[in-house]
Amino acid sequence: MLVPLANWYDPAKRRLEAVRATQERNQEALLELLEAYLTLKSRKRATLSPRTLENYRLAVRDYLAWAWSETQSLEILKASSDDLDRYIAHLQLYGGNLEPGERQRLKPGSIATYLAGVRAFYRALEWANAAKLPQVHSPRDPTPPEERRPALPEDLYKKLLDHLSGADPEHRRDRLAVRLMAEAGLRISEVINLSLDDLSLAERLLLVRAGKGGKQRTVPLSKSLAQEIQDWLKLRLAHAAPNEQSLLINLGGRKAYGRAMTDKSLRRILNQHYRDLGFPKRYYGAHMLRHTAGTRIYKKSRDLHATARLLGHANVNTSAIYAKMDLAGLFEVVDRLEE
Repeated sequence: MLVPLANWYDPAKRRLEAVRATQERNQEALLELLEAYLTLKSRKRATLSPRTLENYRLAVRDYLAWAWSETQSLEILKASSDDLDRYIAHLQLYGGNLEPGERQRLKPGSIATYLAGVRAFYRALEWANAAKLPQVHSPRDPTPPEERRPALPEDLYKKLLDHLSGADPEHRRDRLAVRLMAEAGLRISEVINLSLDDLSLAERLLLVRAGKGGKQRTVPLSKSLAQEIQDWLKLRLAHAAPNEQSLLINLGGRKAYGRAMTDKSLRRILNQHYRDLGFPKRYYGAHMLRHTAGTRIYKKSRDLHATARLLGHANVNTSAIYAKMDLAGLFEVVDRLEE
């Protein structure tokens, strides 16, 4: 039975319930504590994205599976930095603990995500006055960011758009999603959350209401992208469910048909297109398209401030990576060496 959320909001009961949950190995109750803490005390509080919460929950479930495994019995409330270092080493050598039959060593970026979730868990326990946050650092990734997050080369991007250029409604929708990420620079969560009220096509603008960190920004659209949105809106009328306001909608399944898409379904659809086209694995994923936008914007403008403004970066240094991701520019340099 889950501990009622009200118990986590009551300081007098919080420690008692946290200790009881760890003693009884009540994973669901501890996940409730995590969610209550993130909602009330984290930097983003109630605006924390569902995907971040999902990642943190996954990390805590994995950590608890490791801590309470058959080969050891770690006292969660007394864990030290050495214990978390052992957990990191386990992830590096053997991978996650939730699906033992399919274990693969985790990359530093994935380990950092897991560790962020575990840190949040111990902050929640600290909030409950039940444990202290052990000090631990994520392993450094020696691979430069521009190699970890490649942009799609222009020829492959054109190939993707050509693949999605037919009259099929699904392809029309998917092509729009691709262009919103690879040209307007939206994140997949921002694309999924776009509603009809966020569009101002007469001005060629769209409003991103809930960007990363809850930030809002206005994004200008090219003429052709604004026209593509307009064309999709006409097609969308024949498929949208009554009162559905999401720009992108499902076009399959009985219950979901005409309703808002999820980021999970869009990721799956995009990866299927990449497979159909035979793209190298390094170019899979949705965020790769946003990196494509950053690279294309910087290449055309050579202006980091404009790149940061269009992508919603608070610091231009964040956008500097796109100057290094211009692979086509590097080809121009090496080709000149043969002249």
